[in-house]
Amino acid sequence: MTAADETDDGREQAAVDNGLGRQPQRPDGGRESTQEDVAKRHRILRSLRKQLERHPAIISARGSPDGQYAALAADVDPAQFERNSDSASLRVTWQPNPHLPPATSLDDRRRTSLTSNFKIHYSESSGFDCGVHLEPNPHVDGHLHYQERASPTDEYDYDDVSLAATAPVGVLWETLELIADRLQHA
Repeated sequence: MTAADETDDGREQAAVDNGLGRQPQRPDGGRESTQEDVAKRHRILRSLRKQLERHPAIISARGSPDGQYAALAADVDPAQFERNSDSASLRVTWQPNPHLPPATSLDDRRRTSLTSNFKIHYSESSGFDCGVHLEPNPHVDGHLHYQERASPTDEYDYDDVSLAATAPVGVLWETLELIADRLQHA
């Protein structure tokens, strides 16, 4: 038994067999990410950070934690999107092998062939935020959607979106175009 097989209180975790091999089961029924999943996520996010640095609206982009990215954060020039906010940011997450909640599956996906989950989310200092997400959400059918709200106290509005891209870099650029279009018309 290794530390990865133990719960926080030292008890042995139950393990489950799935298509990825035998994985420790978390108390919530999910499983911990394998080292392979973590390494793949890091490679994808490192690649996306380099792409973000090429976008004219991105001032700077960084991944965290160092050497094992779980998310990207970028400082954005909102004027590039014809917005009047003082500052803006972008957050990107990518799960190459997502843990889907019970009662949902990849068969529920519509409007994309992607099997990964991701969030590409833009936020302004004015409180406005929007993003394209591919993940189970009780407010949308088919996981892939655009969400937007004018302020943190407002409810999100959700719209179906479609993506033609089938790889992370293409998804990033297509999503940034979609967000730019929505920002210019918001």
